[in-house]
Amino acid sequence: MAANSRMVRKQVDGEDFAVTVEPGEMVDDPVAWCISNQSEIEELADTYPAILLRGLGVRDEVIFQRIRDVVVGEPSAYVYRSTPRTELGDGVMTATEYPASEHILLHCENAYQRDWPLRLAFCCLNPPTTGGQTPIADVRAVTRAIGEDTLDLFERRGVRYVRNYHEGFDLDWRVVFQTEDPAAVAAYCTEHDIEFTWLPDGRLRTSQICQAVARHPGTGERVWFNQAHLFHPSALGPDVQQDLLDIFGEEELPRNACFGDGAAIDAALLESVRQAFADAAHVFDWQAGDVMILDNMLAAHGRRPFTGPRQVLVSMGRMMSEWRTDNDNDNE
Repeated sequence: MAANSRMVRKQVDGEDFAVTVEPGEMVDDPVAWCISNQSEIEELADTYPAILLRGLGVRDEVIFQRIRDVVVGEPSAYVYRSTPRTELGDGVMTATEYPASEHILLHCENAYQRDWPLRLAFCCLNPPTTGGQTPIADVRAVTRAIGEDTLDLFERRGVRYVRNYHEGFDLDWRVVFQTEDPAAVAAYCTEHDIEFTWLPDGRLRTSQICQAVARHPGTGERVWFNQAHLFHPSALGPDVQQDLLDIFGEEELPRNACFGDGAAIDAALLESVRQAFADAAHVFDWQAGDVMILDNMLAAHGRRPFTGPRQVLVSMGRMMSEWRTDNDNDNE
């Protein structure tokens, strides 16, 4: 097969959000195919925040890494982590390794930070027996559903993320900051304007105000961009939320989200945000060798529960940062 064989394109639901692309012929070298079709892939990315490359036959993380170099570029480091992953080398890691029974809510990667990757690449090496889809959602549709009033409120006040790193519960601070050295944690927090406190028992607590809304650098669109709906304990359901409150109390919760000024965010409001994401979801079944490219500001992603072995990899790049909050002057 010629590396630059034609592409077969199929829109998802006829919308300018997601498109499936398949080679017109059998692919012998998926990396060469991506290189030959790089300009076409970039043109598609200008229109479609989600692109599924199907039929390339990607077999391992090494081939995926080389494809990542083409469709994403230089990988970004994953520090100040939120979820457990396994590093496979050169910016390639496993997708979040929460138990198979858990549902991961739709979200934009690293939206709980002031710096985030603009582009993500996923690769499915081994689809599960059942479930395990990576649903995606058009963040523009989510933003419209959330509404201007809520968008304006959150944009003015920002979101504060508070994390308590309890020993043996959630992620250890050494995993989050990718270091064993408290001095390195202090340096990172200072550089990134993260408030941090080492408590008398040796525990670490961090707090940071981040953007709730951001503008896409290419389109200029104002979109919902935060993870308040994940970090708030209401995301875990009433029973688990109450269990955590009974164990830790509100101030010591492993993770929490409030407005930038410290005021509580109404749980019902965040539930409406979660519903907006769910209503915008597109779901597809992974096939072995699939590669999915996402614009991280315009396409949210999640994970469905699954059975059987599942191996989905991810790599991130094209870092950017843009945030603003004015919570000092707005305490409504």
